[in-house]
Amino acid sequence: MLPLTTSSSAHKNDVDLPPFLPETIRAVQQISIEKAPGTDAIPPEVYKPSGPRLRVKLTTLFREIWRQGKFLQDFKDTTIVHHYKWKGNRQLRDNHRGISSFNIAGKIFSRIRLNRLNGHLAQGLLPESQCGFRRHR
Repeated sequence: MLPLTTSSSAHKNDVDLPPFLPETIRAVQQISIEKAPGTDAIPPEVYKPSGPRLRVKLTTLFREIWRQGKFLQDFKDTTIVHHYKWKGNRQLRDNHRGISSFNIAGKIFSRIRLNRLNGHLAQGLLPESQCGFRRHR
């Protein structure tokens, strides 16, 4: 098994490797503290200032998920709250939007995957005509 602290930058072309500690640290830093907690009720404020012990535990969990190839059900579950947009007829559903609350640990894991895919695509794999929804394009 690969060590936790190996940087994935040494393996830029391999998006199939399990997550590394530096990736978890970066993903935790990218999570907004203004997000609502998911069904586990753990707010992002628990993860943001966390020390090395929690981040190593998260990385170990993410690596096990990666090894098994199964996304945890807790990471998939969401609570959807209907929010009125404060315009128009309150009775019309078009004047509402759904707000989904996912577990923060699941968001961190998803952020690791997103960062990897963006890094992979930044290597010139897509033509400029395929720049929609990509930053700085």
